Amino acid sequence: MDQSTAHSVEEIIARVGTHPVWGYSHCLRVYELAKDLARDEGLEYNGEVLYLAALLHDIGLYRAYNLREAADHAERSASVAGRILRDADHPAPATRLVVEAIRAHQPGSRPAPSAESTLLNDAICLDYLGSIGMGRILAMVGSEEDVPDLRTAVSHAEGLRRSLPGTLNLEASRYLAEERVLETDSFIETLRHSTNNLKLL
Repeated sequence: MDQSTAHSVEEIIARVGTHPVWGYSHCLRVYELAKDLARDEGLEYNGEVLYLAALLHDIGLYRAYNLREAADHAERSASVAGRILRDADHPAPATRLVVEAIRAHQPGSRPAPSAESTLLNDAICLDYLGSIGMGRILAMVGSEEDVPDLRTAVSHAEGLRRSLPGTLNLEASRYLAEERVLETDSFIETLRHSTNNLKLL
């Protein structure tokens, strides 16, 4: 791995990726999860490409980068990531793989034809499920227009719980999703019980 490029990119994301849902911690979590999936599947991958794609996949959502470029955040992130890597004189073939993976990272998108893209796509889906997924969704309340309150957040979590497992590409991802769906269901069931079916939220 080109340590200088990776270090520079990590410094950028650590500085600007402060959002509790899309920030630096999410990026690192996705990278670690993607590596675990690759190990469980026996997949070979380029560690540098996967790391850079994981770090940069949401950069288009950060305030410093979200005012220009494409309206779609995956396209915007891909554009910004490509520019950052080209400015760092990163090798063109690796830059192309990073950009392709970022462009196809959103849940439900068809991954680009690389192991890194498939791993990134599945890891991002999984980060919306289970305890960590519930934490992320609750952190959206008041900061995302489509999640104005706690009831909406619960409804959003239930929708993701239904839709995301069917979009996963790898057997290891689907296995892990089963565990995380049970975590999600348990959390929501307890919350509903404690709030008179959300009436007291």
